[in-house]
Amino acid sequence: MTSGDKAIVFLVLGLGLFTGYVWRQSVLTQSENEQLTRDLQIQTQARNTAEWLLHGQEQTMQVFSAIRAANRAARLIDENQRNEAKQTISAATAQDDCGDRLVPSAAADELRRLEQYARAPGGHFSAD
Repeated sequence: MTSGDKAIVFLVLGLGLFTGYVWRQSVLTQSENEQLTRDLQIQTQARNTAEWLLHGQEQTMQVFSAIRAANRAARLIDENQRNEAKQTISAATAQDDCGDRLVPSAAADELRRLEQYARAPGGHFSAD
């Protein structure tokens, strides 16, 4: 074998080794790319789930805030109605002598029953 033939053999052998190396790096790179793509999909799903949960929590907080505001408004309305009723009764009975007279027992019983009804939770009243 001449030196030219040896050079060609070494060149072909070197080219083969280089091609094998490049091919192996290509396969490794493709494998890494596939793994990175899977990781990205998992992270995207996790982010989407977290955003969905956060959105649900925000909606829940808004609902509770609306309920709290409605309850506050209802308490104010009740208080105003109570004050107006007191003022109306006071004005109507200011010049009347009914405050000095005894309340009939049947009327007192009816007032107690109405008071129990008004204070009963959920508006449920059990007649005693």
